[in-house]
Amino acid sequence: MFKEWVQATPPPAWVLEPLVRECGLHPLVAGILHRRGYETPEDVHRFLQVKLAGLRNPFELRHMAEAVQIVIDALKSARRIVILGDYDVDGITGTTLLLEFFEACGCKNLDFFIPNRLEHGYGLTAKSAEVLLSMNPEVVITVDNGITAAAEVEQLQASGITTVITDHHLPGAELSGGIVVNPNHPECPYPFKKLSGCGVALKLALGVRKVLREQGWWTTDRPEPNLLDSMDLAALGTIADVVPLVDENRIMVQFGLQVMNSKPRLGVTAMRSLRKTDKVVARTVGFQFAPLLNASGRLKDASLGVELLRCQDDESARIIVAELNRTNEERRSVEAEMREAAFRIAATQRDRHSFVIANPEFHEGVNGIVAARLVDRYHKPTIILSQNGDSLKGSARSIPELHVKQALESCADLLDRFGGHAAAAGCSLSLARLDEFSARFEAFCRATLPELPTPKLEIEGALDDSAISDQLVEQLEWLQPFGEGNPEPFFVVQAPDHEFQTMKERHVKWKLNGSVDIIGWNLAEAFEQQPPSQLAVTLGFNEYRGRRSVQMLIQEVQA
Repeated sequence: MFKEWVQATPPPAWVLEPLVRECGLHPLVAGILHRRGYETPEDVHRFLQVKLAGLRNPFELRHMAEAVQIVIDALKSARRIVILGDYDVDGITGTTLLLEFFEACGCKNLDFFIPNRLEHGYGLTAKSAEVLLSMNPEVVITVDNGITAAAEVEQLQASGITTVITDHHLPGAELSGGIVVNPNHPECPYPFKKLSGCGVALKLALGVRKVLREQGWWTTDRPEPNLLDSMDLAALGTIADVVPLVDENRIMVQFGLQVMNSKPRLGVTAMRSLRKTDKVVARTVGFQFAPLLNASGRLKDASLGVELLRCQDDESARIIVAELNRTNEERRSVEAEMREAAFRIAATQRDRHSFVIANPEFHEGVNGIVAARLVDRYHKPTIILSQNGDSLKGSARSIPELHVKQALESCADLLDRFGGHAAAAGCSLSLARLDEFSARFEAFCRATLPELPTPKLEIEGALDDSAISDQLVEQLEWLQPFGEGNPEPFFVVQAPDHEFQTMKERHVKWKLNGSVDIIGWNLAEAFEQQPPSQLAVTLGFNEYRGRRSVQMLIQEVQA
């Protein structure tokens, strides 16, 4: 879809001068950081000098002290603990993190359960509760779910099971009772609300470790675990769940990526080998690792992802990754069919401000991906629903201008269940209510957005070859990891007026004034049909045969 290019207004030189002088920043980089809210040298130093000490005290989270005490009592009395995870990467990694940590604490009576998306539904449902009861737990700890499961928590507690909810989703009107560790709980004073589910699980582990240290639990035979080794899991979950890569999330991801590059677990090594990945960056996780780990939870059993991350031998890891890759290819095929069907339906509803598309042939595990594809094409809030008998289950994706969970709340009386965040949510309802729900959802979207917004592409500034230097590119790399809340900076350059070079008949390459390479992947055909006048690019280094050079990658074009 057409994007409006919005070029940032540079702050006055006198505003940037302290950042340039005291932090040694290139003026362009100083301007980027200032526009992102890092306005003083102290702000910039905190952002750039990532330290583990920047992680907040876990006991600032509501109910953390109570949750920690429950875990410690269970450890010391050998009570049976069962972890209830979620079937996405955030839930898989959080489950793995707590399993490994509790084992390091000496817990022997431990198990986990990740619901099957199709059989049990998301999180702590009535069907999931039945499975949990059959596992005879004395303590249940949820990861990345449970904030709205009030009835199910009550059921577990009535059966004598102590329940601890760890979650990060926005609460609904009815909150789970008991012990709830969630930065988004309305009574939680924790200042950073954007932790992932795995991030909350890490906080629980940090809290338990601290108290056990004070109690003298750690010995030569039971050494204190180094939770830095678990940062790879926190990074995987944080990036995959598309939470903002700022504040504590930036710390977890920065250190987690270091772990994945310096001493990767066997499952990560197997994924790197499959994808022929050299250096792991945030984009590697988001576009290569996350789809693999998500694949089993979308179509089959997410426990395979936990098995991969806990794998202790190379051959088993390779076998699991190969199976995940086959499942992911199957997911791609299913997605392609669903996407084309959804596009055909959407094309007949161009006058709507939203899409609510249901199809009995749609696979529930792929609804969210297809919804995201429609949002990318049409820039409209979208819900894709699959059908099972008289029931519908769907995934919603939205645009920055509309809070989709609030939109679902406006239809709460029509829904059996719903939950999520501003940009992504899920819901279920009866088929008989579909038309009314679609009309109500559309009405909310029209009331919120009387005029449909045009998607915007933020441009940090215009470049020519005289502005490009190794220093600039090196300092842009300081801003990594890039992702949600910390996007990679885009710059605009004029397309060279000389002929571009075609590589392998698909890609294009220019030299900017004979010095800097400009690369466009899979753009040859489009450029031959309509040569561009302006290019939106990102800057980076290309390393080849021991030589390093600056290059631009084309991300968007204007004719």
